[in-house]
Amino acid sequence: MANNLKIYSPGYQATEWGFDYSEIVDLSTTLAQPTRIAILPVYYNDPKNFAYKPEFENLDLTPFDLVVFHDIEFRRQTELIEWIATTGVSNWLLCVGGLYADETLDPRAVYRPTWSFTFLQWTPPREDFPLERPFLFDCLCGARREHRDYVMLALEQSGLIHQSIATYREIFIGGTDGPLSRRVKKEFPESTLTWPYVSPNLDPAWEVKEQLDNSISGLAPWEIYNRCYYSILVETLYQGNCYLMAEKIGKCFLARRLFVHFGTAHWLEKLRSFGFQTFASVLDETYDSIEDDVKRWQAAFEQVKWLSKQDPVALLQKVKPILDHNHARLYAFRQEKFDQMRAMVVSHLK
Repeated sequence: MANNLKIYSPGYQATEWGFDYSEIVDLSTTLAQPTRIAILPVYYNDPKNFAYKPEFENLDLTPFDLVVFHDIEFRRQTELIEWIATTGVSNWLLCVGGLYADETLDPRAVYRPTWSFTFLQWTPPREDFPLERPFLFDCLCGARREHRDYVMLALEQSGLIHQSIATYREIFIGGTDGPLSRRVKKEFPESTLTWPYVSPNLDPAWEVKEQLDNSISGLAPWEIYNRCYYSILVETLYQGNCYLMAEKIGKCFLARRLFVHFGTAHWLEKLRSFGFQTFASVLDETYDSIEDDVKRWQAAFEQVKWLSKQDPVALLQKVKPILDHNHARLYAFRQEKFDQMRAMVVSHLK
């Protein structure tokens, strides 16, 4: 049965569960199968949600033997299970994109870092990493958020922004555009944030595409990476107890980057639990365990400043085994998730 499954997946979430495009068929073909499976995005029937598909709003799910729901964001599992109850589906599986410290995964749920995996489908790895590079850091901020304000102001105050390629654009959705937060303003009382910002060190020819839009999040900035030794990794979430492994860390692993992380506490610890390695052999990564957000960012930026004083070629050579391990682990982790998720589908069929 496992080798002859045909899946109804209008949003192609089936590929996220380890199924091939050839196994995705239309609704009538699916319902003609002895085993009927649908894989759908969560909230596909909610007009207020970005995943809403009006053509599927009244889709009758009762003929399916199993319905698999897929979340690409980081909603709470409890919220998603409550929504599933409104669909009337009894035999279901769920993929979540974030892990909350105060939630235990339901036996029918699985965690998959969608954004760190998806771009691998259209971004082949490269090996042409020059030893000599003109800049120290890349700092490619996404939507405007408090921790990114902090990092950009710290780069400017330290002068390291002149040795970096930094971008802080307004093309990304989900950010803020107001004044600095109280606690960031307290750290930089005499500073004014320049936003939006594009580093004068950035040659437009190095951009990932000519017309910049929100889709650039899924593209690895190879030309920028190859001109900077290290990455300042400003992840999506920066406070709270949700662990999110978004596309930024996936790109660092793909391109074998040494990074300093700015995000939630215990993030590096969770990353290591999935088999990845971090850089405690050369950096003081105790910042990861600091619960206070600002103090954690301060400690992390001390590591940025420390890196700026090192021989980058020698340091990257020292951590090369870690970089190679993480590159290989990214692909292995994705395959493990494919195998796990497909096995869940097969085991939950009636």
